Amino acid sequence: MLLRIESRRGSIPKARHWVNERTRDLGMSPGSVATVELLTSELVTNAVRHGSTEAITVRVESTRTTCTVAVTDAGDSLPVVRSSGPHVPGGHGMRLVERLAARWGVRPERGGGKTVWFTVPLEG
Repeated sequence: MLLRIESRRGSIPKARHWVNERTRDLGMSPGSVATVELLTSELVTNAVRHGSTEAITVRVESTRTTCTVAVTDAGDSLPVVRSSGPHVPGGHGMRLVERLAARWGVRPERGGGKTVWFTVPLEG
């Protein structure tokens, strides 16, 4: 399942809504759906802010036990997990991904750009 969106702030709610529908279709628990929606929002926000002006793609894939969401943009800057405290505004998105996802990572794309992905259990 693939969604292609413009690299602009107005696309973030569209990505959240789309991934919410896809994960509900998978029969995920409400808590897992909320986690996937939040983490997708963080990755798409990063792609809009730090990626490029080209389109962003969001992909949802599942197995019997997991759901993986991958966000691809044309930017080459890699995501950073910041260690700032809760009193510092902004910069907490990748820390949320690190804490709430079962696994996450980033891979470079041929011809430039990158894909940042995370996996969560279907239940939990």
